[in-house]
Amino acid sequence: MHWYLLGTAALVMSGMVVIGAVAVTTGWLLPWLRLRTTRPELWGYGAMCGGMGLLLFMSWGALDAFGDTPVLHRATGITGMLMLAAGSVLQMRSSRPRVDT
Repeated sequence: MHWYLLGTAALVMSGMVVIGAVAVTTGWLLPWLRLRTTRPELWGYGAMCGGMGLLLFMSWGALDAFGDTPVLHRATGITGMLMLAAGSVLQMRSSRPRVDT
């Protein structure tokens, strides 16, 4: 059953990476992000980094690609978390704060 969930997550995160790549290359953003985002390229890098990090973090336990080496399992999980955090910081830096009126 976890293969279905992993496949769905891979599809969604790949879409996020593609949207980030489009934002980096063309400057195009999704319509609901256009008002607040001042630097679309930086947002795109954040989306790509966060998408790849979340996919790495979600798949490190499901895939037994490293055999029985717990050090590589921990390093993969920590790397995924750090990439997700870095992507979130980049996306926050690319937009201005929300002003409610």
